[in-house]
Amino acid sequence: MEWIEVIQGAINYIEDHLLEDINADEVAKQVYTSSAYFQKIFRIITGITFGEYVRSRRLSLAAEEIARGSMRIIDIASKYGYETPESFTKAFVRFHDMTPSAVRKSASRMRYFSPLRIQINIEGGTIMSRRLIPNVEKLYDTKTENYMFPSCMRSLMASLNEDEGYDFSFFAGVTGDLFNMTWLEPKWRYNDSYSNVCKDSQIPIRRAFDACGYAYSYHAHEEIITHKKEFTKRIMDSIDRGIPVLTFGIVGPPVCSIISGYAQDGDILIGWSQFTGETQDDEIFDHVFSSNYFQVKNDLHQSEALIFIGPKKANPSIAESIRKSLKNLIEIKKLESTDEIILGGKAFQAWADSLRCDELFQDEAMLEGALDTYRSCAVQVGTNLFYMDDYLKRAMTLCPDLKNFISHLAELFMKEKIAFDKVIEFQGGYFFEKDRHALLDKDFRYTLAEYVKAVGARYEDVISFVSSYPMIS
Repeated sequence: MEWIEVIQGAINYIEDHLLEDINADEVAKQVYTSSAYFQKIFRIITGITFGEYVRSRRLSLAAEEIARGSMRIIDIASKYGYETPESFTKAFVRFHDMTPSAVRKSASRMRYFSPLRIQINIEGGTIMSRRLIPNVEKLYDTKTENYMFPSCMRSLMASLNEDEGYDFSFFAGVTGDLFNMTWLEPKWRYNDSYSNVCKDSQIPIRRAFDACGYAYSYHAHEEIITHKKEFTKRIMDSIDRGIPVLTFGIVGPPVCSIISGYAQDGDILIGWSQFTGETQDDEIFDHVFSSNYFQVKNDLHQSEALIFIGPKKANPSIAESIRKSLKNLIEIKKLESTDEIILGGKAFQAWADSLRCDELFQDEAMLEGALDTYRSCAVQVGTNLFYMDDYLKRAMTLCPDLKNFISHLAELFMKEKIAFDKVIEFQGGYFFEKDRHALLDKDFRYTLAEYVKAVGARYEDVISFVSSYPMIS
């Protein structure tokens, strides 16, 4: 057992220094043994040489970077220790049975050598087939992209080489996320965007895909669980065709994530999410790789919904889609709240009323959940107002005939922003940086509730204006 622990310690050191000029002598020093003896024991326990392990791991990670397309191949070669592109290509072809440029050009099957994890037996180190769509943009790189469905749509469109105008702001606008507010019951549940909490209605989903002209199919949780094998096959088929799949829930909370790859014949799903998930004790997990993607066992039971992207059915312009989103604002007042999901102006009122529920703020132990929810509400309003400016400026440029309507809308949202800034100032920052225990003070909460109501009143002014404005043609 002692040598197993020594070799595992050596492997951990190798993994932490893969991008450095490491050699067997250096690693042997880290585990307090001679280089010759270390290399001999390494091969006996793992079945491969020290050099083979390092080379296989580096070539595996190099292939992932090539597939992402964010660096030149010559720079990747240098990063992983190859002095010339020729020596890198030669080693790469020998390991992957394809050239680096072949990986760059298409979602090719790459061999993958996973990190070793040694206990009494040896796990990992196997070469397995991995399928990965190159150039699928990462989620949550821009920390203000707080709504995951619009963020996934932005990444999806980029992977399909669509117009760069299909960005986060565009999808947050056309779905209605920017123009809506939500509150979830029972009180102080973690809040989320309109496109997430109302996904099963498919209203925000349909508007997003109509805005970019693509067909789609939506499948809810019960259908997924009943036909898990068939949906796994559909996911693999879609990845093989170079088209990502969207899922609400796969790691972490059930927010939208994008599946862009798979391994082990679909047993492992790979992609981008706001979360990377946690590994179980019996999983072989590549922590270098996981810093870039999630990679999880195919637990589709965690998926609340799957969205498969269909063919392009129309070619609406960005201007047409934004115009339609402004026309759809009239529908916000018609959205009906439920016992669990409160929308629009009523959401602000429910938020304010909840601050007056003294029984929920008795001690610090009760405070954590309330703080998380309150912060999520503040982030939702802040995200809406932050991106609203960009969205309306774009609308003004693309729809000049709606100048008067858009200008007045911008003025009303500016008034909401002024009211919201007073909330943030009073509470001492977005996340109560000044005093995280402030909500335990009754007088503070009641005053804060009035500030929240004032923001809601300005939001209602927007909805009233839209409701009274002649329909946009």
